[in-house]
Amino acid sequence: MPTFRAVAHVLWELPFPLRLPPEAFQVWEPREGVAVLDPRPRVGEITWKRNCSFLSASEVFPDLGPPNDIYPEHHYLVTSRMSSGKNLRSAMLTAGPEGGFSEARPYTVAHLFLCLRNHNDYVSDALMERAGEALNNALDAYRFVTMDPLARSVRVDHDCYYALISVADVPKHMRKMRPEVLLRQIDTLPFSKVIGKGRSHRVGLNSFDDLLAGPVIPAEFLRLFGDLALQPSRLELHHHLVLSSIRRLKRREHALAVLDGESAVESLVGVLTFERLAGAGSREHAGSEMGPGGAIHSLQRRLEYLDQLARSREESTRRFLGSDEETAWRTNLYKLRNRISHEGLRSVSFSEAKAGIVAALRAMDRLQSMNPEFRRSMSWAEAALELGHLQESAGRIARFFET
Repeated sequence: MPTFRAVAHVLWELPFPLRLPPEAFQVWEPREGVAVLDPRPRVGEITWKRNCSFLSASEVFPDLGPPNDIYPEHHYLVTSRMSSGKNLRSAMLTAGPEGGFSEARPYTVAHLFLCLRNHNDYVSDALMERAGEALNNALDAYRFVTMDPLARSVRVDHDCYYALISVADVPKHMRKMRPEVLLRQIDTLPFSKVIGKGRSHRVGLNSFDDLLAGPVIPAEFLRLFGDLALQPSRLELHHHLVLSSIRRLKRREHALAVLDGESAVESLVGVLTFERLAGAGSREHAGSEMGPGGAIHSLQRRLEYLDQLARSREESTRRFLGSDEETAWRTNLYKLRNRISHEGLRSVSFSEAKAGIVAALRAMDRLQSMNPEFRRSMSWAEAALELGHLQESAGRIARFFET
């Protein structure tokens, strides 16, 4: 029977409400098997201001352009009507150059209690890992039960701008209690309130790199932007999926970034195959050939079909199957996607995910280069394929509050 000399109290603020009563729930945790989660509903405020009080725009951007001092001139209070008929104030819009908005944001103060075999464990990284696993396990259970679109799992090391950890010593006569019994007594334990003496805190960091959008884009890209901006958007599904994977990469949703990257490749392969089949016959014929039981239903068969079409052009010598791009795609993206989808892999590093997205971009570029008819109206140039502008960073604090 283990001896528990202390109980740790970890406090987080979750940027979404949990539709749970404010009472203690026993939940799983990886070390001792049982922890206690006590969620409390609160309402906070998210504020946006047009001007920063501690950093000027001129310190960040070399050219602010000519003055354009046009701002809303009145304040507005926004109210929302509840299903019960009650009106609640939900947002305040403020005028002038220092104005912006303030929005009410329901959230949850999550209190988590864990049993410690040693008093000093409360300052260890291992404690935060335990707490993070326990919290996410409870959040996953909540999400499964409610299908709540706002709730999500969190990463202790990146998704918390402030965490408070306090410890209480367990009296000798209680140290042999089982965890589930001891945790029922937490209201009798004296938790420390002094930082450095039984209490510690962790302040999350944000990245200055993510404050800067980067330099003004080069002249050649400005010209391209000018041409594209004068035309209706022609982004295809594989473009949207690549852009989604890049956004997920910066949001530290690495596994989902990989899934979007592979979906982009398969979407382009599908479109190229369908267009060629439909052009040689009909849309119905193409649908039949690519559908379940059809001769070109699988991804491999579609790649073979596109290679065969490329070989039919005498001037074409480029193939996809057997190319360096195919090898990189299968190694860095396709196999990784399968591990995520089929084996349940969830921990993917930034570098692994980025390598997968780069492999997707290079594979799609190779496919389009095999035949002039494969080239899309909008394609990324060679310089963009390596995603050199994407670097791992701490991210911004505000990202935690995005829904």
